[in-house]
Amino acid sequence: MKRLRYMSVVFSLLLVCSWGTLAFASELKVALVGGLQSFDPHKANSATSAAVLNQVYNFLVTLGDDGKVKGDLAESWEMTDDYTWIFHLKKGVKFHNGEEFTARDVKFTIERMQDPSTGYIGTILRGKEIESVEVIDTYTVQLKTRIPFQPLLFGLTRHELGMLNEKATLAAGSEYGKNPVGTGPFKFVEWVRGDHITLEKHSDYFGGSPKIDRVTFRVIPESATRTVELESGGIDLLFDQLPPQDFDRLKTNKDITLYEGPGPSSHMLGFNVSVFPDKRVRQALNYAVDKHAMVDTLFFGKAEVARGPMSRSIVGFDKTLPEAYPYHPEKARALLKEAGYESGLKITLFTDPRTDRKEVCEFVQACLIDVGVEAKVETMEWSTFLATTSKGVEGLYLLSIFGTGDADGALHPCYHSSNIGSSNRHHWSNHEIDDLLTKGRSTMDPEKNQEIYDILQRKIVEEAPQIFLVVPRYLGASRANVKGFKLSPNTCRPFVNISIDE
Repeated sequence: MKRLRYMSVVFSLLLVCSWGTLAFASELKVALVGGLQSFDPHKANSATSAAVLNQVYNFLVTLGDDGKVKGDLAESWEMTDDYTWIFHLKKGVKFHNGEEFTARDVKFTIERMQDPSTGYIGTILRGKEIESVEVIDTYTVQLKTRIPFQPLLFGLTRHELGMLNEKATLAAGSEYGKNPVGTGPFKFVEWVRGDHITLEKHSDYFGGSPKIDRVTFRVIPESATRTVELESGGIDLLFDQLPPQDFDRLKTNKDITLYEGPGPSSHMLGFNVSVFPDKRVRQALNYAVDKHAMVDTLFFGKAEVARGPMSRSIVGFDKTLPEAYPYHPEKARALLKEAGYESGLKITLFTDPRTDRKEVCEFVQACLIDVGVEAKVETMEWSTFLATTSKGVEGLYLLSIFGTGDADGALHPCYHSSNIGSSNRHHWSNHEIDDLLTKGRSTMDPEKNQEIYDILQRKIVEEAPQIFLVVPRYLGASRANVKGFKLSPNTCRPFVNISIDE
């Protein structure tokens, strides 16, 4: 009898273990180049964080494969005048806690973001561009803007506008960033800072139950390590930041699928303009860097030289722009002499620990020494780097600019003086630029809007608040058994349609 009870217990345990295995029969292991800042969308402002948050949250609207805005939680929308937007919400959408998504959650999310006590660290819609949010009925919400606001839809696609559940957010209080509740295809399981993040599928997802059961994000800052992990099966997907030197080599590996597309992000070394107030110095350092050689040696041809402050894939790019500051060391020396630095200059280049980022800084370092500028490279952990550069560094900082996919999202956060202390890491205040950025936001006519952004791009190049470097190609890779992945125009799209063949 005892033996029978023993066998029954063992059989039960085996069943539990089997069901536990079945519950997560398919797991997608994804590489992250840096750590997550927070699961609270209002406390995160990096592309790395966005990749994770896009799995947990949905948005009123999102970007389609063509880079155009399409509905997400909003079924449809219309403008009743230049200030008033009406959004009609999808019905029956469930949060991870079982609550239904309604217009009240839209109002709560936007008003929480704009409440100073929230401590919102993003840049999208932070300046009270949305004047009021009114619940018309359970599934209809009205947004009124303070001015005619042309980039509203693109702004609403950003991860900072992931829709929150009012009940869950208020209940968690200051701990919400560790206890997220969204409507997305995956829900929170575990977060070990700097190491990994685990999500599991949301079976009641309004877009259909995900095809994979679990997603594990692993933080792997080193480029070579990411490639090794991909080849060995330690990760299944590298959605971006595949080292360009590995791309052609991996073409012969039948176990790997490669992805390539136009790059949305522009690499730049930003000046703290309060430290470098003389435009001639900023222009000189631009002329000193051989960007074509950088494309060839560091990016193995998988990049193009920057023509201005944003990529050609951004809506509003000035197609007539030439390359910004062609390599001309003689001009660099002449400008430095004119600015009073004939005997030399010492600067610091700040970056995060990623191998590819350090290599860019070291390349620039080698170029600058040729014109009498001695540069020191200093690295900081990713979240520390973001926080420190926001406050302002005594030198230059390496970062990529993308934004929302339109010109306002690429330019306003970085160059408008109202964003000094957050995304305007240049600490740059220019009244003419501010006026043009404000005018661009309120100009609803597409042709006139483009004219404003064409002028802006040229003026920013002339003022040189940064060293304009390169626009890398979007390079990704996965194991060959990963199906359904697509490169996204806006960081990393939800993994709801990805499956893994056994």
